[in-house]
Formats: sequence, structure tokens, C-alpha cells
Amino acid sequence: MTPKLGLSAARRLKRNNDFVRVRRNGKTYRCRYFALFSTIRASNSADFSSARIGISASKRVGNAVARNRVKRRFRELFRKWQFDIRADVDIVISSRLPAIEAEAEDLEQRFLHAIQYNGLRRRPSKPST
Repeated sequence: MTPKLGLSAARRLKRNNDFVRVRRNGKTYRCRYFALFSTIRASNSADFSSARIGISASKRVGNAVARNRVKRRFRELFRKWQFDIRADVDIVISSRLPAIEAEAEDLEQRFLHAIQYNGLRRRPSKPST
């Protein structure tokens, strides 16, 4: 049986304070499709089991249907790559208007580049011999 790869509530940023903290104190990566902000959680945080993500799309992106579609695409990218991202990271993605028409492959490549650029990739574990 394959493990469930959904995006549980524990892996989402929900409170405005978390969004503000990540944007204010985090590293930034900007491209034409999105701005990615990331920060390492403090060691006194309760849960380090997985990275967490928050996604925002302003009304400039489009109507509610377009905004929700863009947010779903970013949630799916995070869900797909969540195990390659460090567990102690909080990420906020602020989408931009061109993300609506972006090809899925291009969006994924930009997302992976942003993760690499901000140093959020999980370190490969050393094989035991």
C-alpha cells in the first residue's frame, strides 16, 4: 500500500502571524511566476516532522477561479516535492499573474530552482556500509 501523499493541515501555514514572520525574516526568491519566501523554524517550535507551506494569490492574479487554480497548482508542486525539502522550513509562495498561463513543467522547474537557491533541499543521507 502506498503512503498517502496528501497535504495535511499540519503542513499548511494558516495564521497571518506565520505569513508575516516568514515574509519579514525569510530568504526571498523572485521570478515572473511567483515570489518564494522561506525561513527556518525556531528550535523551540513544537513540530519538525515536515515542511509547511502557505500560498497567497491577490486579486491582481484574477478572479476566484483563477486564484484557486493557481493555488492548487502550487500545493500540488509542494506535495510532490515535500520529502525533498528540509523538515524545519516554512515557505510562503505569493503567486503572480503570469502563473495562470504557465506550463506545468516550467512552473515546476522554477519551484525546484527556488528551493535549491534558498538552500531548502534536504541533505542526502549517507548510505551505511
